[in-house]
Amino acid sequence: MESEHRGRKTGPEEPLEGGFPGPLIFTGSSEKDKALAKQFWVSATMNPHPESQLVSSSTQQRLPVAQASRPTVAERSFNTEDYKVEQFLEKNRRALEAEEKEKYLQKAKRREEILNLLRKQREERIEKELVFLLHKPKVKVPKKKKVLTESEKKDREEVRALGQLEGEGK
Repeated sequence: MESEHRGRKTGPEEPLEGGFPGPLIFTGSSEKDKALAKQFWVSATMNPHPESQLVSSSTQQRLPVAQASRPTVAERSFNTEDYKVEQFLEKNRRALEAEEKEKYLQKAKRREEILNLLRKQREERIEKELVFLLHKPKVKVPKKKKVLTESEKKDREEVRALGQLEGEGK
């Protein structure tokens, strides 16, 4: 039986190059023989172990890509009820977000009002203090009488006595 291997004819005694001869076309054979020959070559061909192949050009060596948690609209079969429910849920989520945003905006506005009121009260208090300081009566601190010691008393008496002597002598 003569076979054709990729455009080149080979005889039965001529060995095929490589381990797997590739697709064989048997000329002049019945369809049943061709099917049996293909089945034989597929079963007889031994592929090398995956461990012996350091690098593979196939994509099976790659890690699987993570799938999306929810199938996209294009992946699901379009169902009107599901679409309506999804739209309703999305509308409710947006409404809740809008309410929450409005609540925070009101809190921020209230905070600004309180801060403005505190600033105004502080300015009024400072203004009143300045007015009060202008009209505040000055408090006089009474002077304490100095307590004289015995030696100071004697010195003063001597000064008076000398002053009198000088006044008499004139």
